[in-house]
Amino acid sequence: MELVLVRHAEPDRAAAGPARANPGLSDRGREQAARAADYLAAEDFAALYTSPLIRAVDTADIIGKAVGLTPVTRADLAEFDRDAVEYLHFEDLRVNNDPRYEAFLRDDLSAWGTDVPSFRKRVTAEFDRIIDAHPGERVLVVSHGGVANAFIGGLVGASRLTIHEPGYTGFARIRAGRTRRTLVSLNETPHLRGFDLGIRAVRTQGA
Repeated sequence: MELVLVRHAEPDRAAAGPARANPGLSDRGREQAARAADYLAAEDFAALYTSPLIRAVDTADIIGKAVGLTPVTRADLAEFDRDAVEYLHFEDLRVNNDPRYEAFLRDDLSAWGTDVPSFRKRVTAEFDRIIDAHPGERVLVVSHGGVANAFIGGLVGASRLTIHEPGYTGFARIRAGRTRRTLVSLNETPHLRGFDLGIRAVRTQGA
């Protein structure tokens, strides 16, 4: 079977109140998702799965309309920040030298109440279930950058969590047989060619 693993589109920076912890998409994010949907609509997919976090659900809904599938939510496709009180844009953490970003690079996920072995085990078990359910088929999964790193890193034998930095709606392809799994591509973004991603990190005052 072939697994196409898509990162969600750009989340809304203006989200306020409870939505700060679980934002939907920005206007730019909806455009990114629409472009991914148009590109992927040329392929035949047997199923579409999504993380339950709203940024992924919104992305999957847009893609689902284009490929003719209703997204199926799977709790264990959620990012390692699923229980956080606010969503953190990692580009902001990086530009502000936030200690949480430095810890993340050291595989320390304690700021999000988990650790890399537990996170990777959860994610990999969910992908195992999806793969086992779809022999010989092509399946879409909409999830998160950390999820992609955890699963793909396990495939290639990486010792660290972060092996790449997927763009918003960037996707990877994995060929998964009964006994062997092969990474075919990583962070494909042909649908965003010529599109200004507009990602601008926000520097906090005094940083």
